[in-house]
Amino acid sequence: MQNQLSKKEIKLYKKQINLEKIGLEGQKKIKKSKILVIGAGGLGCPVLIYLVSSGIGCIGIIDGDEVENSNLNRQILYTIKDLAKTKVAAAKTNLNKINKECEIIVHSYKLNKYNQIEVISYYDIVIDATDNFITRYIIDEACYRLNKVYIYGAASKFEGQSGVFHYQDGIRYKNLYELKFKMMENQCNTEGIMGITTGYIGISQAIETLKIILGLSKKSRDYVNIYEMIEMIVKKKEIKTRRNRINNILTNNTEKAKKKSLIFKKTINTKKSLIVDLKDRQEFIDKHVKQAINIPMSKLKLQQTTKLLRKYEKTNNIIIYCKSIHKRQVASILLKQQIIKHKIINSKNENLIE
Repeated sequence: MQNQLSKKEIKLYKKQINLEKIGLEGQKKIKKSKILVIGAGGLGCPVLIYLVSSGIGCIGIIDGDEVENSNLNRQILYTIKDLAKTKVAAAKTNLNKINKECEIIVHSYKLNKYNQIEVISYYDIVIDATDNFITRYIIDEACYRLNKVYIYGAASKFEGQSGVFHYQDGIRYKNLYELKFKMMENQCNTEGIMGITTGYIGISQAIETLKIILGLSKKSRDYVNIYEMIEMIVKKKEIKTRRNRINNILTNNTEKAKKKSLIFKKTINTKKSLIVDLKDRQEFIDKHVKQAINIPMSKLKLQQTTKLLRKYEKTNNIIIYCKSIHKRQVASILLKQQIIKHKIINSKNENLIE
């Protein structure tokens, strides 16, 4: 792949080249870059469209799914004519119509622990456009081992978040969600999602990618961006790395809270435990017990939730955690109906109740 710009490319990217922070040298850096987009769905489509339009020289797309009717409202790279085609094949065809100069490499399968190193090692930056926790842990581990920048994004309903991991010894995905276990996947199938949400987050990922390529992000990242579409609120959430994280449950500067946290930590560590936090998703993101997983009340009745808890019941104490007494009681009743052994912990942290 040649890194020099042709006269046609200079004309095509004239508006970008005119920007002081890009120029000819910046456009050459964009063309030289090799980007891997993992997932060609709601997040991946806007990422791919804008990166190809920006002049990226080589883009890899990895996805094992086919285009379905329900994809079309938010996966804007596809049309009705693409139904039943593999997403990577349809994406390549449609992206070539936007920019024939971009080399597009398709990987028509899922990323897993067996192929992660081979696939990711070829690219400079990895963009996570997936919808499940397991794949994100695979991406995180591979990027850590290969020293690759990891551009993260996630969306649900009218909310989303994005971040940059493994940048100049910055935070990792596992610093955001540390507990490794199989979570319920593809939440948009059950919760619903708006196309504008995935579009917004996908564009933010494309912006972060170009900033890294152009050297406009020069500081180590220790936060993720949280987006709320209805009120158009954007805020940064600081993420502490494991080496700097205080070993209590919720960050609190008062001595009283520290003592309670130590009592709580001692109590739960007496046996191997799986803590289930009943908060809504955004509340959980804002503040949660370090070891907890998030299963909102609305998801507790789902068959996949029951299956998950029964699996971990065999090796763990299932602990229900929530500030609301009512929610704790309702959750306990639901689990008793499913004959799932569990304990309840109150918000004051002192006692475990059978």
